[in-house]
Amino acid sequence: MFDVLNNFLNSGELEKVKIKGFEDINHTGTPKVFEAYINPDEFTVNYHTNIDHTSTVGQTGTAGAFLSSAPMELSLKFYLDGTKVSGPLKSSSKGEISVAQKITEFYEACGYNSNRHRPRFVQIFWGDLSLLRFNPEIFNGCLKSVSINYKLFNAKGAPLRAIINATFVEAIPPAQRDSAGKASSPDLTHVRVVKEGDTLPGMTQEIYGSFSYYLQVARVNNLTDFRKLEPGTKLFFPPLDKNVNTNG
Repeated sequence: MFDVLNNFLNSGELEKVKIKGFEDINHTGTPKVFEAYINPDEFTVNYHTNIDHTSTVGQTGTAGAFLSSAPMELSLKFYLDGTKVSGPLKSSSKGEISVAQKITEFYEACGYNSNRHRPRFVQIFWGDLSLLRFNPEIFNGCLKSVSINYKLFNAKGAPLRAIINATFVEAIPPAQRDSAGKASSPDLTHVRVVKEGDTLPGMTQEIYGSFSYYLQVARVNNLTDFRKLEPGTKLFFPPLDKNVNTNG
């Protein structure tokens, strides 16, 4: 994560973070757009898994069964400075704009959509967000929470500096989500390269959700001794008939 962040911060002229807000999850129609004035100096990606922690009587400290992956969250901090110390806020079409106008621009792109009675669905673009799932260059989601910290005001009470702290939760278009799901489906043939420490039952568990098919996989790959897997070996994990007796 830190390598990706350092690339953003040390690459000279940085591409500005841009957010496009749409009414529907498929991102159709003309978007509302917000572009960062100053790029965030950090971002946080939160991955979360749902684990069944229910344990049977007499068992303690069990890891629990994996249930699902929760939607990923992306947190960004946007700095707005209308004092002209960092240069005036600019918009390519409107010229100089105020901090208050920039906050309005953010809310119009990310906030509540009265037509759909929910926050807008957003696409966030910032270089190569290679930590993300599905599409490494675009984060698809919607606004989960936002706080605005006003730092400085002029004599009339108008904000001159502000910080927007925003957290977005992943929201993947159905077609993209289904495509990714099919790519990892146990009903497709998978090729895996053995790494140090891999075991056939463990790899079978990862592909099929059960280690009980490892003998079938061993036969498919003509393995005479599945307990000694050579790192670098390619193994094929084809669609398997779940009705086949797996006891040998």
